Amino acid sequence: MHKVAVFLDYANINAASASVSCKVNYGELLRYLADDSEGRAITAAYAYVPIDPRREHAMDETISSLWESGYIVRSKVGTPAGNSYKCDFDVEMTLDMVRASFDIAPDIVVIASGDGDFIPVVELLRNKGIRVEAASFAGSMSQFLFSRCSGCICLDELIENEMIEDEMIEDGNNFEDDVSIEPDNDITREENISCQYHS
Repeated sequence: MHKVAVFLDYANINAASASVSCKVNYGELLRYLADDSEGRAITAAYAYVPIDPRREHAMDETISSLWESGYIVRSKVGTPAGNSYKCDFDVEMTLDMVRASFDIAPDIVVIASGDGDFIPVVELLRNKGIRVEAASFAGSMSQFLFSRCSGCICLDELIENEMIEDEMIEDGNNFEDDVSIEPDNDITREENISCQYHS
């Protein structure tokens, strides 16, 4: 059984899913990544959630849902920047990945993000013999990150592709109507429209 550690860049994946008019069901995503038929078992799962300093409790429900889905949630209040705010989790995620590589020694690390800033930690983990997979939507995946990872999971192929844009209710960074991520029987992690494994 391959031990899998998942690191979810919530803001990155949430924004990417919104760009294709869908909402990710993060519990279903975690279950997909722990596919017993492929000999994968989740050893640890972390989610990194930024908090808008102007609405510090707006993400409370989302954070509770992530905990209930099996994630260990790290949250941080951002810094105001004009009409928006900044909240960078790259350092925290990188440190947790490095710690996990020693503490739990996963066989596979899944970085649920399309952010190219994770390339240095990808290379470090691969040099330790850990398989590193990036999970994101094709349109939001850094090609540099894609090329450095051992493999890629294209979330586009795992979504119920319904035109539900008119039914969505935007609430801060969240959409209220679920579109669950589910495996497509015709698509595997090794063959999809724009992502493939690299050695």
